[in-house]
Amino acid sequence: MNLYQKRFEIRFAQNKNELIETQKLRHKVFIEEMGGSKKNLSLVSNLEADKFDEFCRHLIIIDHKNSKQFPNGKIIAVTRLMLTEDSKNGIGFYCSQEFNLNPIISTNKECLEIGRTCIDNEYRNTLILHYLWIELGSFCSKTGVEILFGVASFSGNNIKKIEMALSHIHNEYLAPPKIRPVALEHGYIKMNIVPKDEINKSNAFKQMPNLLKSYLRLGAKVGEGAFMDKELNTIDILIMIDVSNMTNKYKIYYEKS
Repeated sequence: MNLYQKRFEIRFAQNKNELIETQKLRHKVFIEEMGGSKKNLSLVSNLEADKFDEFCRHLIIIDHKNSKQFPNGKIIAVTRLMLTEDSKNGIGFYCSQEFNLNPIISTNKECLEIGRTCIDNEYRNTLILHYLWIELGSFCSKTGVEILFGVASFSGNNIKKIEMALSHIHNEYLAPPKIRPVALEHGYIKMNIVPKDEINKSNAFKQMPNLLKSYLRLGAKVGEGAFMDKELNTIDILIMIDVSNMTNKYKIYYEKS
């Protein structure tokens, strides 16, 4: 557990009640804000939950500023983690539902899947995302993680709105063929849409969510093709980071405890 600004506590969820609070936050962000499907979700409890939750570790940030309203603190950010060992003891990696992960798994390197990352709207564009990355970097060091991967999501299913971003990502950030996951056929979206000489880099980055831009700054490479998730109303990019090849600036910064 670490404490930032004397109010933000960062640690793993420790009990069922804390897990439920993270699922409520995920519902607020992915269902209410981003327009994801309510299929198979409880309309009474307003939880965004799935079968992978019980096999994952849930890294949370708790704000203790308003102790009167929230005696135990308010969970304002979460990211869900699954190590290779967790995937073998459970039901596999979540991303395997959207991408062929064999190129990553066949490396036999220690992998960490990151997903369901979200931050309460009130705390976005602050240092909260940086705090998450600091703790994530520390966790990677402690557990010997060599490859970090997961999906970064564009909100909505409108390809036209993000075609510049998809095209720039395809041209500049594709992983080497030998370790490049490919989106599964039933949700596959071609990313190479705009001709390379017509791509406006500035506009491309404006179309990207902040989390994806953070991944790219850390040296992330991407899989081939995007995946359309109609249930969560997103278009997903598979990102992967070779932890040993993180740029020195970010590796030093994010591994601080």
